[in-house]
Amino acid sequence: MTRSSLLLTRLLRSVVTGLALGLLTAAVIPGMPSAQAQSASTSRPSSTAIRTPDFDETVRWYQDKLGFRLIGSENFVQGRTAVLERTGFLLEVTEVDHLLQQDQDPDATGGVAVTRFPVISILVPDVDKEVERLRKAGVDILQSPEDELDGRFRTAQIRDNGRHRIELREPIDENGFNAMGR
Repeated sequence: MTRSSLLLTRLLRSVVTGLALGLLTAAVIPGMPSAQAQSASTSRPSSTAIRTPDFDETVRWYQDKLGFRLIGSENFVQGRTAVLERTGFLLEVTEVDHLLQQDQDPDATGGVAVTRFPVISILVPDVDKEVERLRKAGVDILQSPEDELDGRFRTAQIRDNGRHRIELREPIDENGFNAMGR
């Protein structure tokens, strides 16, 4: 490896690590104090990371089904890592040779246990339209669109190509106003 490629590799690794670690405090995961949804006027970066044995398939799935764009990827001795982005949300996909066992989930589909809680929460302008689009694209719909009890969000849940649960959130206020434009 040349000195310049080694420096570039170290720089990319530190940028990816810095983004992943520094922005995880703003990750949008339901049930956590930092999980306040972003309003259209608030620009706050957020990110999360997932692990998968199906690296290429997973990167393609997030690009094709949810519109993420690939920012960069790198090969490491222990596997590959890619960073994807969608409307300011960063997703790090890391390749692993196997996944640790989880508690058995009664909603297991195809022999693969789906995570019990969403690992990603994405704001969308219209949950109903997004779910319909994803259903037509063959995406597993785990929860059809419904209003949350507090009336602030309309939500649905899908499953990615593996076992990660993804929540789609449409913000609405007490007057039925959607800050994202619907």
